[in-house]
Amino acid sequence: MTHHIFWLDWVSVLLLALPVAVAAWAGAALTGAEQERGTAALAWTQSVSPRRWIAVKWAVAGGVLIAGASSLVLLFVWARSVPYMDGSPLDDWTDWLTFSASGPVAPALFLLALTLGAYAGLLLRRSLAALAVSAGAMFGVVQGLPLLIPHLWPTERIFGWTVTAAPARAWVLSESALDAQGRPVSMSDCQYGRESLVRQCAEAKGVEGFETLFHPASHAVPLHLAETALILALTPALAFAALRLLRRRTP
Repeated sequence: MTHHIFWLDWVSVLLLALPVAVAAWAGAALTGAEQERGTAALAWTQSVSPRRWIAVKWAVAGGVLIAGASSLVLLFVWARSVPYMDGSPLDDWTDWLTFSASGPVAPALFLLALTLGAYAGLLLRRSLAALAVSAGAMFGVVQGLPLLIPHLWPTERIFGWTVTAAPARAWVLSESALDAQGRPVSMSDCQYGRESLVRQCAEAKGVEGFETLFHPASHAVPLHLAETALILALTPALAFAALRLLRRRTP
C-alpha cells in the first residue's frame, strides 16, 4: 500500500507540474525559436499562411498532450478506487493535487500551458525570453488556482454552538465566532474542551454562535467542472490574442 500511495503521489505531482514545463517548451521551441531564426517568416512567404502555421502546430501538440494527460488521469482515478485507499492521504478530495488530477482539470491545464507558451513565443520572438515568461506565468496559474477554487461554487453554512459542525469529508473554509451584528469575535483566550465551558466563555464575549462555511463532498464534481470551465475560458482567449497578434504582424 505504501508503494502504491508513493507512486500515485508522483503521478499527481507530474500532472500538475508538467504544465509549467509544457508552457516553457511551447514558448521556447514551438513558436519562439522559429521566429528568432527567421524560419517562420520564410514559411509565411511561401504556401503556408501564418494562421495555418500556428494552428497546425497547436493542434498536433495539443492532441498529443491531451491524450497523454487523459491517460494519466484515468490511471490515477483507477488506482485511487481500490478499496485499501479509503482513509489514505489520497482519499482526501480537498487536497488540490488529488482534486485537480482526478478529472478534466489536468488535460485542460496542459492545453492552457500550450496556448500560453505559444502566445509568449509569438509575442516576444525570443526563445529564452519566451521560455522564462511562459514558465513563470504558468507557475503563477498553478499556484493561484487553489486560492480560487473554493469561490467557484456557493458554500454551505452552519450556525450554532457546535464548534466543529461540518460533516465528515467536508472542505472547511472558515470557522468563526460571531456577535449579534455578524462580526467575528476572537476566541484566542477561551480554552477549547468541554462544550459548556466554550459556550460560557463565548457568551461572556457577546458571541451569538459559531459560523462554519464549508463545501461538502457532494460539491467535488461541480467545483471540478467550474475549475475546468475557468481554464477552458482562458485558453481560447489566449488563442484569440495570438491570432490577432499574427494578423497585425503579417500582411
